[in-house]
Amino acid sequence: MQARQLRNRFTANLINNTTNFINNNFDFNIKTAPKIKIKQMPLMQLEIFAEQSFQKNYSVVITMLNDKQVQGKFVSQVNQNKYVFQVNSKLFSIVSLNLVKSINLI
Repeated sequence: MQARQLRNRFTANLINNTTNFINNNFDFNIKTAPKIKIKQMPLMQLEIFAEQSFQKNYSVVITMLNDKQVQGKFVSQVNQNKYVFQVNSKLFSIVSLNLVKSINLI
């Protein structure tokens, strides 16, 4: 029984000493860095970029107004302002250009 208690105390001390060492000596910088604000492209420029990307089958990164970024390809044009965007082989999205902040080539 005493051997078990000694082993448990040894393990607890080892864990405490290890976590204290990590906390005192390493900075993991868990805080998130502020994102760089991207200016919204004019709608006319977005239309040109989207049309060219669709026609030439370019891979692009789309940044939405809520700063969410999606990578993929335009696969179909619904109208001048809406496109079907393929994120991967199983995920498609309808992208309205008035909700897009920017389109960048990969």
